[in-house]
Amino acid sequence: MTKKKTGISRRDFLKTSAALGAGAMLGPIFARDAFAASRDRITIYHSSVADSLHPYRHSSSPIYGNWQHIMEPLVEYDYKRKDYVGILAESWEYQGKRWVIRLKKGIKFHNGATLTSKDVAFSIDRMRDEKGGSLQAPNFKDVTEVQTPDDQTVIFVTKQPLAVFLDRLENRFILSKAAADKYGDQMDQNPIGTGPYKYVSYQRGGNFVFTRNDDYWGGKSDIKEVVFRKVTEDAARLAALESGQADLINNVPVHEVARLQRHPRVNVERIEGLRMFFLAFNVAHKPFDNKLVRQAVNYSVDGPAIIKNIFDGIGYSINGPVGSNVLGADPKLKRYPYDPQKAKELLAQAGYPNGCDVQLYYSAGRYPKDTEVCQVVAAQMVKGGFRVELISQEWAIFWETTGVNGGKLPFYYIGRGSLTDADTLYDQYFRTGTTKRSNFSNPEIDKLVEEQQKTPDMKKRTAILQQAGKIIMEEAPFVPLYNLADIYGVAKNVNWKLRPDEKVLASDMKIR
Repeated sequence: MTKKKTGISRRDFLKTSAALGAGAMLGPIFARDAFAASRDRITIYHSSVADSLHPYRHSSSPIYGNWQHIMEPLVEYDYKRKDYVGILAESWEYQGKRWVIRLKKGIKFHNGATLTSKDVAFSIDRMRDEKGGSLQAPNFKDVTEVQTPDDQTVIFVTKQPLAVFLDRLENRFILSKAAADKYGDQMDQNPIGTGPYKYVSYQRGGNFVFTRNDDYWGGKSDIKEVVFRKVTEDAARLAALESGQADLINNVPVHEVARLQRHPRVNVERIEGLRMFFLAFNVAHKPFDNKLVRQAVNYSVDGPAIIKNIFDGIGYSINGPVGSNVLGADPKLKRYPYDPQKAKELLAQAGYPNGCDVQLYYSAGRYPKDTEVCQVVAAQMVKGGFRVELISQEWAIFWETTGVNGGKLPFYYIGRGSLTDADTLYDQYFRTGTTKRSNFSNPEIDKLVEEQQKTPDMKKRTAILQQAGKIIMEEAPFVPLYNLADIYGVAKNVNWKLRPDEKVLASDMKIR
């Protein structure tokens, strides 16, 4: 039996909104002084903001950050400690096929109700409801039962011992069951959590607004109101920051860093990100059901050149299936070398002596310089014998069941955020039956993934993950590319703690 207890203060971790028309993107949202982030309000222009008020209809790191203002998870990964800490959970025990979670006492929801195990069970049920729109159900595919023996205890029963279950609980936020019972079909329009902020208003493509929870159990935040606005265009975010309309923006283009650093009222801050970028194949679609074609794409794409020429060298090339800082990385594995001639030879062996037509999907504005990246990838692949059509889609269409999560896209550019353990990627993308994102299946990988998930010893787990990684590189179900630096622009009077998981949390901020 493994025991863990690590309760820390959430504080240590961590009304109105004007709807704008399209032509007013750079007009003033509120009457405010330029560069006047204050304790009354902070305005954040971000490339990724919730596309729906369904709190589980997404699986995106920045959007987890939106919802974490209102709702909280049982546990969270502490990147400095490199271990999990309790948020709503006071303690936990791993008992083979059971994880016993004990809740902190006295935590209140925004409606005044006390957090109990029934709220946890209700929230998990919603997360598992794929027909109801949840995209988080795969995290609980190995859970057979959620027991609530008393108000403070939740027991997760799994099909087999699951040593990595805390990773599955990361970013799984808890809602009030009492609020859901009260509002019924309208519960998503009235999200009630335990977080440091309360919901105010939402407009898709407009503002997502929160107001401070003055009765928050973890201590009152410094800033009263938080406004997130989705702005996918780099130039629009930059203009808003420089004019004082926005107090913080994400995805500052690398070529703008030097200029922005000269701005008298703006700081540029960066941190090595945990998001791993790659090109994914869905092997249910031709020609990517053929391993030789997948290997040919790997030989056709020059990731280090993309870092050098598009990101001014500010990036971290990935050798093998995961980055060097990820648990399970194998320093002996190397990426496929850039070799267009080898790619052509493999295509000929696969039955495409005259080249191959493919479509590469992406969502413009979602990631730094994603359009430029895909244009370069397409040009590189041409030299390897491919003819590439680029197709950009709105994120909600691209990511939901109409696209990636419905298994509809054969080849796409994507980033997997908050990646600290290779199991997360291998289970999510390469284990049989987990997801329609890739539809990849390999019995050897399945066996190894299942084996390491049962193994609490980290050294042994790492060795098993490395075995799986070697097979993944041979089977080439994707093209690993790089991690990037996350670059933010922020008003100089805002003091905040950058996180490597792309979450922007107002509870981490103070106004100087």
